Amino acid sequence: MSEICINYPFDCHIDHSKETLKVMLNALEEKYAIQHHFISESECNLSGAGVNGQLTIHNDSIDIYAKLGFFMMPFKSIIEKEILDKLNEHFLN
Repeated sequence: MSEICINYPFDCHIDHSKETLKVMLNALEEKYAIQHHFISESECNLSGAGVNGQLTIHNDSIDIYAKLGFFMMPFKSIIEKEILDKLNEHFLN
């Protein structure tokens, strides 16, 4: 099994970060069928065919952890790069 572990620092209000993350998560859902479900204001479960993980929003960072199954392993670097690109696009502008 392969894993994606991202800790992404940011310096904006947590409400803005959550709205920004929803946009990113919707894009991932459309492209890779990775569904998301917020279980609290700061925690989100990620799931899909061959993907299980969590996203946690802290006051100054976002943690993303996902386990990829056998069939998703070839897409690890692509998914990871797309997540970082989207985070940079929304949080660095």
